[in-house]
Amino acid sequence: MAIIKPIKVRVGNLAGLRGVLDYIKADFKTREGTLVFGKECIPEKAFEQMLITKKAFHKDTGRQYAHFVQSFYRYDDLTPEQALEIGQKFMKRYERFKDFQVFAAVHTNGPQLHIHYVVNTVSHVDGHKWQSSREDLKQMRSINDELCREYGLNVYEKPRRGHRSHGEYRAKQSWKEQLARDVAQCIKDSSNPADFKLLLWERGIDCEIGAKSILFTVQAGTYGLTEERKCSNWKLRAYGDFTGENILQSIQYNKFVLDEAWHDFPLVSEVLELLGATNHPEDPSVYERTFLANLRPEDFKGKTKLQIEQMLSERKHQELIAMQTREIRERIAAEQAQSALLHSSIAV
Repeated sequence: MAIIKPIKVRVGNLAGLRGVLDYIKADFKTREGTLVFGKECIPEKAFEQMLITKKAFHKDTGRQYAHFVQSFYRYDDLTPEQALEIGQKFMKRYERFKDFQVFAAVHTNGPQLHIHYVVNTVSHVDGHKWQSSREDLKQMRSINDELCREYGLNVYEKPRRGHRSHGEYRAKQSWKEQLARDVAQCIKDSSNPADFKLLLWERGIDCEIGAKSILFTVQAGTYGLTEERKCSNWKLRAYGDFTGENILQSIQYNKFVLDEAWHDFPLVSEVLELLGATNHPEDPSVYERTFLANLRPEDFKGKTKLQIEQMLSERKHQELIAMQTREIRERIAAEQAQSALLHSSIAV
């Protein structure tokens, strides 16, 4: 079971095009780049080739790209390699892609497999601009359903009124409980609000942070839901403290811990060594060498930077807790010693 939906393009310039291409081809999301593919463009040179097309037809202003995401149901038995095959077939069958350059990538970093498609808005054939209608989207979804059936995946059917959805039958937990669990995990893994929203989006959840409340929009397909659901943070109170104040304070604390961890060189060295041994057993010192050569955390890209930050935060947090526990124990021991001394003086 999969759904496909357009993503609103908020940045209408060439920097936005480069940014979205860099985002979707990141190694830690695409198994070191093995799950990227393109139509009429080489994945490694997609931006350059799309730019050449725009310049050739003098159409390098205005909307630069169209963006679509195809998300697969997490309970379907689907491998990343099969998702790659589905994406390649979808790209060939969808007629509107015919005269346009398309870059795509399968992402494996979220709880469900999904594919990003980025379309150059200028045709490489005759320079005409990309247009898309509701009927085109219907055709997209029809091809998507067709491919799901070919691969033995579930296909969305609108539930009859009065009947529970497939997700309600399937899920052992309510979708709100699962939402609360994912929100809590994203709070733990974020060091700023932008990261928080991005991590939620990769789990199939849109997030709008307002002055008084936070609105979560759970996309169809997430948690087995057949249609989009909205939920404010106030409706998650049964599962924990999800007030806006607590969420933002927790994220801010994560930033403090991460900043402290980056200045703890022995801890950085330990994390780099552990990650190197895990990801590159043939050359476990590769991350440490890179770090020592640059001495700047922003020089790390993709998996390396993300994993370093997450592990640093976790270990520094544990270190702070251990330090607080040690201080409490030392204070209790001092109080007990003082009490014992007092008792002995009284006894005398």
